[in-house]
Amino acid sequence: MKNISVQIVEMLFEKPLEVLEFGKPQSQGNMTVIPIIYKGKTLEFISVKEAEELGLISINETDTVSQLEVINNSDQQVLIPFGVTVHGGKQDRTIWEPILLAAGGKQNISGSNKGSMEQKYTIPAKCVEQSRWNYRKGRGFKASSTRLHPNVAYAAISSAGQGSVWDEIQAYRTEMNYNNKIAPTQSYLEMTENIDRETEKIVSSFKNVENQCGIAAFINGEFIGIEFYANAQVWGVMSKDILKAFAIESLRFKDKPFNGNPDLSEVQLIKTLQNLKLNFSARKGIGLGEVVEFESIDSKWRGNTLVHGNSLVQFYIVSKRGGSTQTNRRMNQREQFFQTNISQRYI
Repeated sequence: MKNISVQIVEMLFEKPLEVLEFGKPQSQGNMTVIPIIYKGKTLEFISVKEAEELGLISINETDTVSQLEVINNSDQQVLIPFGVTVHGGKQDRTIWEPILLAAGGKQNISGSNKGSMEQKYTIPAKCVEQSRWNYRKGRGFKASSTRLHPNVAYAAISSAGQGSVWDEIQAYRTEMNYNNKIAPTQSYLEMTENIDRETEKIVSSFKNVENQCGIAAFINGEFIGIEFYANAQVWGVMSKDILKAFAIESLRFKDKPFNGNPDLSEVQLIKTLQNLKLNFSARKGIGLGEVVEFESIDSKWRGNTLVHGNSLVQFYIVSKRGGSTQTNRRMNQREQFFQTNISQRYI
């Protein structure tokens, strides 16, 4: 029997209008977004950024590059979305799967010391700052306002991928012609700070509509990806960061021509979703729910979502365009060295 979480995600692709409602397109330069309203069950949770502002969550360094420690003291469920980047510790990191922490963090969902009042979670991370391994301001991290843009996010979605993430960050550096004085530690966050003024101009032109939970994004007339949440308030908190990630992508292609006269209508978007040929896999999430990952047969599209209570807590899908062109042999060698082993999450 097919996994129920996978069935729920498949429904979105097979019958999008039973899951989503689409607003009118909004455009700025070569970027267009279509607002998304989620028609599924709304879940009550707050974002990691809200929890941080209230002093209810902490993210700390561990002895393993691929793991961080999180302590949740909130009396609410806290979502750490896929693609969030955190600054601090010995290296900046990104969280490579969506994680919903139980209210109060009073459960040790790691599988050890069951029944205890342990509040610590061990979560998987990938490095987005290749050339630093020293503390600047202690062991702690803070969520940044920079999310991964689609090509880097595409590389991050999987149980492996550290070498690919670094390759995409370096490809981005080359594409944007950043000199050696910009981000000397190869920090993705510092690289993107270089274009904050440009991305802010793009982001500020888009306005949320009532009950909006996400967006479908187009760059140069091509559908590039979707992100939405099962909570409109969390979307409101995270929306600027998400728009910024797609704005970074738009600047990558600002000098490229539009492909004809694209139809950016709801009908075209639905057709695209229905025509994707995807393979799905599911696994238990670190906190609540199940993580469903999917990739297109042609390897152009990749995404993940967290399913909890029969609702899509966070849904994310993007396509890869351009970027790293490393040979498979070199990438495989790097993956073997930098692979994040799921079985080591809870050491």
